[in-house]
Amino acid sequence: MIGGVFIVLVAIWMYQAAVKAQKDNALLWVVIGCVVFFVVQFAVVKLNATLAETMMSASVDKDPAYAGELYNRTGPINSQSSGGVRAFFLFLLVEILPPFLGVVGAGFVRTMFVLKEKLTLKNIFGGIKEMFIDIGRSFKTSQQ
Repeated sequence: MIGGVFIVLVAIWMYQAAVKAQKDNALLWVVIGCVVFFVVQFAVVKLNATLAETMMSASVDKDPAYAGELYNRTGPINSQSSGGVRAFFLFLLVEILPPFLGVVGAGFVRTMFVLKEKLTLKNIFGGIKEMFIDIGRSFKTSQQ
């Protein structure tokens, strides 16, 4: 769900950058930015899954009786369960980090290939404020 919101924002962000840079093929850059977003997000999700499987198998290999206890601890998480700080960091790692790194990947493409600017944090995340201002303006109706 979070990734869906991010991809729409990345598409708008890439389009505005391509228009600003006066690229003839702005939609092609939007597609490239979205593909980079998805590839980075997929890679981070696969990395998260691999790390989780490795950690679980390492702890089960040490004590096979621990497998049932591990399942009870990591079983279905519902809204009534709270895991404290550990669950919060796990949420950040699993849910927020992949789309954020996807945005960083799209920002890299935007900075290096669309705008052809120097690679700095300011340039990578540049234009986000203007994007939200333009989105806000699009909801206002003109009064004539």
